[in-house]
Amino acid sequence: MRKLTSLNFDWYFVPKFKTEYLNETFDFHRFEQVDIPHTMTILPLANFNEKESQIIGTYFKEFTIENKDDNINYYLQFKGVMTTAKVYLNNQEIYLNEGGYTPFEISVNKHIKTGKNILKVIVDGNEIKDIPPFGGLVDYLPYSGIYREVFLLEKPQVHFITTHLFSDDINVINQTSIMLNLKVMINDNNREFGLKVLIQDGENEVLNHLFPEKFVGNNIYSIVVENIKRWSIESPNLYDVKLTLVDNGLTIDETTIKFGFRTMMFTETGFLLNNNKIKLMGLNRHQSYPYIGYAAPKSMQEMDAEILKNLGVNIVRTSHYMQSDHFLNRCDELGILVLEEIPGWNYIGNDHFKELSLKNLAIMIDHHFNHPSIILWGVRINESKDDDEFYRKTNALAKEIDPSRQTGGVRNFKKSNLLEDVYTYNDFSHTGENDGLEAVKAVTKSRSPYLVTEYNGHVFPTKKTDSQDRRIEHSLRHLNVIEYNHYYDNISGAIGWCMADYNTHFQFGSNDHICHHGVLDMHRIEKYAAYPYKSQKNPEEEIVLFVANNMIAGDFDLLKLPEIVVYTNCDYIKVYKNDIYIDTIYPDRDNYEYMPHPPIIIKDLIGKQIELNEPYKKKDAKRIKNVLLSFNKYGFDMPFKDKFTVLNLLMRKIINMDDAINLFSKYLANQELSPTIFKFEGYLADNLVKTVYRGHMMEAKMIIEVDRSHLHHDLTYDMTRVVVKMVDQFGNILDYANEVVSVETADGIEVVGPKSSALNGGSTAFYIRSIAPVGKTKAVFKFNHYPVQELEFTIK
Repeated sequence: MRKLTSLNFDWYFVPKFKTEYLNETFDFHRFEQVDIPHTMTILPLANFNEKESQIIGTYFKEFTIENKDDNINYYLQFKGVMTTAKVYLNNQEIYLNEGGYTPFEISVNKHIKTGKNILKVIVDGNEIKDIPPFGGLVDYLPYSGIYREVFLLEKPQVHFITTHLFSDDINVINQTSIMLNLKVMINDNNREFGLKVLIQDGENEVLNHLFPEKFVGNNIYSIVVENIKRWSIESPNLYDVKLTLVDNGLTIDETTIKFGFRTMMFTETGFLLNNNKIKLMGLNRHQSYPYIGYAAPKSMQEMDAEILKNLGVNIVRTSHYMQSDHFLNRCDELGILVLEEIPGWNYIGNDHFKELSLKNLAIMIDHHFNHPSIILWGVRINESKDDDEFYRKTNALAKEIDPSRQTGGVRNFKKSNLLEDVYTYNDFSHTGENDGLEAVKAVTKSRSPYLVTEYNGHVFPTKKTDSQDRRIEHSLRHLNVIEYNHYYDNISGAIGWCMADYNTHFQFGSNDHICHHGVLDMHRIEKYAAYPYKSQKNPEEEIVLFVANNMIAGDFDLLKLPEIVVYTNCDYIKVYKNDIYIDTIYPDRDNYEYMPHPPIIIKDLIGKQIELNEPYKKKDAKRIKNVLLSFNKYGFDMPFKDKFTVLNLLMRKIINMDDAINLFSKYLANQELSPTIFKFEGYLADNLVKTVYRGHMMEAKMIIEVDRSHLHHDLTYDMTRVVVKMVDQFGNILDYANEVVSVETADGIEVVGPKSSALNGGSTAFYIRSIAPVGKTKAVFKFNHYPVQELEFTIK
């Protein structure tokens, strides 16, 4: 039957091309030995010229076929090569692929042989005009290389070439019965075959059916499936659907598909999943990583899906191209919805560009058809102008291949011609003080399903090392859009820009070649802006209590702490200063009434301390507190009534200016002889469920957090992220720490990228990959001022 063989280890690579490399007798073994996924250039984290990765390189691979079988069809599968790939097998050119985001499969029966075979791939990593997305400016880097896996696939002579599954409601009341539709095509339409369908839930058989009629090529079959558990965000139930091609009782070919039964629809009043209305809240994702660009193996792709789930979002847009099978598989498993779109950014090129775009669309839909997570196809070039003739073709092609899903097309201008099913729009209208989103009627020509596909981003770029004021404002801008997303019933949802910072061209981002637009930094470490999303999670999933402030007055102008924003899904919090109770504070539903979990805004950190600790009458103590709080907020521009109160207190000689300065320093600037410690307690149903501390750093230490210590050296190498942080005595990251960290690795593993790095914003990360399945091994982390630490790994 079918057999998949990994071709991902033991390639040879040289970052150039010469004609002599194609000679049959050329010895390539002197070149660097590499594994796939591979990037042709390891880049710095920042501050480089993007031309460094735009090179031509040559890859060489030997593999052996023990006995070529004439009854088997052999195919080379390349999951992703950037930008073009000219493929040679046994010194014969067999294929040219243009475009780096879609997989391609090459029939090699005429070229493969028993014994040793030599595969050579010339990769042009330049940004070639009129190969999507290239031709104009592009706000992201494409990198270069064979950055996704390579396989040799063996299929029987007669085999499936299309196996598309989709489900429909039988009736909307009975959610345990559903119609399964199968669109199946084979490579032999001259003979008749039977089709067997086996559906399993683990070991339990759900359906076993042999279609009684003879199966012919291009049919769509439908069958009712009973007692089904639907795929949803909360319960992403997946089944194994085995399709078997049968000829007179003999199995000819078979394939097994992970599939989730669900229905979905965008409507003018919102998005429906299994006939339940769901507000979509998500982030855009680029598939790039520090140093290696796109060349990240399975586990790293899966990690991004896990991070998104941890952030509390329910949808991701694959901006701006088809992404990894591994990422989408994990979205299926975790219950994350996906908008997947064709490669492009603003520019629509010549006829060749359009032909490649249609090809990209067809491959994307065919290849990712069976993912239940995908709910919408993006059939326009991101933020391109209207081109009705071209976009009628993309929509028609999408509908021809996939009648089950709606289409969208991301634009950044109003009143665009809507040829798709859903008006998908990048709404960058929010600037801090105004409404979070525009009303639908202000954007569209007519009523239609509507989805916001980007917001914030370049409007307010924020680095992890920026001032606290900016980082707090960054988080509030995301919060405001989330609020307006929930306010508008006729907006299906909003997808923010973006998940993580990313490398870009010199025309965009900061002068370090990074767009600091993410709610995470490039290492996927959280900024404050991650917490408006996380705090919307159901507390049964995770209790979130994050104080978006380090509570150090010296970080702010004139020692004035701003109002404290607390992102939480708790019912309320209690605040203590040096273990003295200040107040009990509830979510701010006056200003954030539509989102599930509004933030808590702390405006008073004095409480009754002046009443209790200072020699003033109760009314005067309250007056003094109020004017101190007013000065903290407004400075000398405080409202007239507060100025009048100050004058009254001075004239009555209740206080003088020295008293006022001392009171401000003590109760708001926290300048006392002992460190100031704030405690925040979160409560659910009147039970204390979480406690967070903020205050003066009196002890610093280094902590190391590894995503996975067990690595699997299998179809390709494995990789994990190791995050290094400097934290205070409460575990809070010390934002301004810049300690240098270096890593040494033992047998079986190595660091990808630099082996030493300075903390940036109090943290950094290293990437460790497997070299060989050696069992136990370790990495040693060394610091300038802190003890050495070791991490143990197991490589299987």
